[in-house]
Amino acid sequence: MINNNLIKLILGVTMMVILESCGAVKPQVPAHAVSKKKIAANAKVDNKKSLEKNKDSEYVLNIKTPIKTEGTNYIQTVKAYTKKDMAQDNNTYSKVPSNSQVVKDPIRNDNTSSDRSYSNYIRVKTVYELAMDANPSMFLPHDEFETADEYKKRVSGQVSLMKEIVQMTSQKMEIKKAQRLQVAKEKEQKSKNILENMMAESSSSIEFTPTDIGRYNPENETFPIILHNTQYQISVPREEARTFKTNFKSVKIKGLKQLKPQYDVSVKVSKAHIRSRPNGSIVGIASRGDHFEHVQDEDEWYKINYKGQFGFTHMNNAELKLIDIADSYEYHDMVAIHPTTGSMFAMTSVDKLVKAPLNLASRKLFESGQPDGPKE
Repeated sequence: MINNNLIKLILGVTMMVILESCGAVKPQVPAHAVSKKKIAANAKVDNKKSLEKNKDSEYVLNIKTPIKTEGTNYIQTVKAYTKKDMAQDNNTYSKVPSNSQVVKDPIRNDNTSSDRSYSNYIRVKTVYELAMDANPSMFLPHDEFETADEYKKRVSGQVSLMKEIVQMTSQKMEIKKAQRLQVAKEKEQKSKNILENMMAESSSSIEFTPTDIGRYNPENETFPIILHNTQYQISVPREEARTFKTNFKSVKIKGLKQLKPQYDVSVKVSKAHIRSRPNGSIVGIASRGDHFEHVQDEDEWYKINYKGQFGFTHMNNAELKLIDIADSYEYHDMVAIHPTTGSMFAMTSVDKLVKAPLNLASRKLFESGQPDGPKE
C-alpha cells in the first residue's frame, strides 16, 4: 500500500516537472514573420495618424451669400479655414472693430508650418453684420419675457435699419464717384489749359512771298496758289484780278503761325459705328470712352485712325479732346495784300473747302443730333 502511494507521488512530481518545462519554452517565430508583423503594426499607426491629421485639416467653407437690397448687391467673402486655424484665430475675430466695414487680416509671419501659408485677404461685412454692429440689442434672440408682437416689431426694425444702411452706403458711393469724376475733369482741364497756353505763346506773325499762282476762276473769283505744300485759294474780285496776277511776285502774304494741336476723338455714346468713309460701310463698332487719333474733320464726320486704317465716325458720336502739341506749325488768318492797291484778300485752305459726299439721311442725322450707331 505504501509502495503504491510512493509510486503515485513520484509520477505526480514527474508530470509537474514536465509541464513546467513545456510552459517555460517560448515558441520560435521565423524572422520574416516578425518583420511582417512590425510593418503591419507601423502601417496601422500611420493610418491612424493620417486619419487624425485629415480630420484636423478638414476645411470649413462658408458659402458666399449675395444680398440684394434696393438695387445694391452685397456679398460676404470669407476665406476657407481649417478647424485648427479657426481655433487659433478665434481671438483675432473677436476684436474686430464694430465701426469698420472692411477688415483686413493681420500679416502672418509664422514660418513654423508651411501648409498654413496663404496671402492676406479682405473680408467684407454683410449688411446684416453692419446693422448688428450699429444696434446689437435689436438682433438679440427672442427673450422668454418678450411678447410675440414685441419680437415681431423688433424684427421689422432690423429690416428698416438694414435698408437705411444700404441707402447710406449707396449715397456714399455716389459721392465718392462724383468726387473721382470731378478730380479727373479738373486734371483734364488743367492739362488742356497748359497746352493752350503753350500754343498761344508759340503764336507769332509771319510774312511770305508766294512762288506760284494758278489760273484765275472768274466764276468763283479765286486764284489757286501753293504755300508750304498746301494749296490755298485767294478770293480776288475781277476788277483787281488782272493787276494782282501781273504783280504776283510782289504780293505779300501775312498771317499767324502757331504750334499745331493734336486731338483724340473720344466716343461719348454707348455704341458708335466706324465707317470706311462718310455714310460708307461699317468696319467696326466703338464703345463709350474709346479714344482714336484725330486726322481731320470732313463736314459732320471725324476722320480717325482706326486699327491702322482710316475710319470715319459721326460728330454726334464723339468729341475732340486736346491731348498734345505737334512739332509742326499751322497757319491762321492768312491774307494776301495787293502790291499796288493795298487791298487784302482772304486765303482759304483747299482742305477746308473739300466736303465729304453727303446724302439726305446724313444731313438729317446731323441736324437732329441723333448718334450714328446701333440702337440700344
